[in-house]
Amino acid sequence: MPPDHGTSDGNRLSVVVVGGGIAGLATAWYLEKASRQSGTDLSIVLVERENSLGGKISTLNEDGFIVEGGPDGFLTRKPWAFELANELGIADDVVYMQATGASLLSKGELHRIPAGLMGPAPASRKDVWDASFLSWRGKLRASLEPLVRKRKAGGRESLGGFLRRRMGAEFTDTLLEPLTAGIYGSDSYDMSLDALFPMLGEWEQRYGSITRGMREARKAARGAEQAPSAFFSLKGGTHRLVQAVAEGLERTEVVSGRTAVGVDRIGNAAPPYRVTLDDERSFEGDAVVLAAPAQDAGNLVGSFAPGLAGLLGRMQSASAVSVSLAFRCENVAHPLDGSGFLSPRSEQGPVAGCTWMSSKWPGRSPQDYVLLRVFMRTETDASTGDSDADLIDAATEALRPLLGITGAPERTWVYRSADGLPQYKVDHTEWLESVDRELDAHPGLFLCGASYRGVGVPDCIRQGRDAAERVHAFAHRGAAQATSV
Repeated sequence: MPPDHGTSDGNRLSVVVVGGGIAGLATAWYLEKASRQSGTDLSIVLVERENSLGGKISTLNEDGFIVEGGPDGFLTRKPWAFELANELGIADDVVYMQATGASLLSKGELHRIPAGLMGPAPASRKDVWDASFLSWRGKLRASLEPLVRKRKAGGRESLGGFLRRRMGAEFTDTLLEPLTAGIYGSDSYDMSLDALFPMLGEWEQRYGSITRGMREARKAARGAEQAPSAFFSLKGGTHRLVQAVAEGLERTEVVSGRTAVGVDRIGNAAPPYRVTLDDERSFEGDAVVLAAPAQDAGNLVGSFAPGLAGLLGRMQSASAVSVSLAFRCENVAHPLDGSGFLSPRSEQGPVAGCTWMSSKWPGRSPQDYVLLRVFMRTETDASTGDSDADLIDAATEALRPLLGITGAPERTWVYRSADGLPQYKVDHTEWLESVDRELDAHPGLFLCGASYRGVGVPDCIRQGRDAAERVHAFAHRGAAQATSV
């Protein structure tokens, strides 16, 4: 039987979650966990417009290939994904990245990136001078970073502007920009420093140098327990995490393949919110958690929260396109000894980077095949309009001279996401503060997901957990007020 969505009386709580990506699923999971601990009679409806759950997390298991359409792993230094896997009882499915090192495409050739340059700041001057893709002038300018004065002017600074000011133009545009753009799919000169890498600004102010700050951070990390790798994934692919959450939900009714078309306030009624779907069904809740992209959330709340709707509509997203190619091992001359390569914008060409999936993770392809995942440039949205065949040809031909590829790929897969990468612009922190102020006027309405406080899977899980905690705190405040009247 579907759960009862009646009026909350202090021990009862009804919640509607819009969005079945990992943020919405984590919200439902942690709501159920909290309700078991508090003894709350909880009912949840989770609405997802796609027929399957997981949002951007998408894995295809086909004939021995494990092909990812979204993220292929999770950061270990952000613990929330690993903690959730443990809670779900799938810790035995965890696999760690087996490849070490990555390369950078420069002047048509692949150059190994020194290990100390794989973070948001170099760990030492030696790492800078070991970089074969930098000119001596670029190396000299970057190695002088500890001598650059701290910024005293007020106002926000872009990530790219900050890095260029401290490290110089060549180091920033050749290496740091593609490192960050590969994660966020945006021009670093448009990205918010304090929303994405706040520790860089903190290091500048505390140590007078981000190189020194990185060195101190690494010293501190040596004293803590270290994971075997910076990233982990799961046997069978990242979607295993989604499956485990979905299978573990006991008090949640999942409505998939249906789109929420509106959220309304029902005066002073209890429950006070109604969510209407595109099939004219509606669900009422004491609280509503919008775990959908900000633009979609804004479209839902315009009837009672026009100010919030306007703010949410300002969020921009970038498209993402990846092409996965399978070749027989004998048709790829390169040893693929690393996790892949990045390509700065100065290299032109259609490819922003390539992950060597069969090297990076265990068991991603049959033994006599290699699996490559190519990320296409989408700055002009040109590649998003290309046919699958054109994208496959462009990716293959771009890789052919770099990896010594002969022949055509034996298997191919193309994934597109029109709004897959929320853009944290320079004013993102101020935007969030304005959103929070608007939310204060609508008790019982909550937001979480990649649009807000972190785009990665661990960040989205943390936001779902935090949303669940806020929902329970809100419900308990309401119960306490009702008791005191």
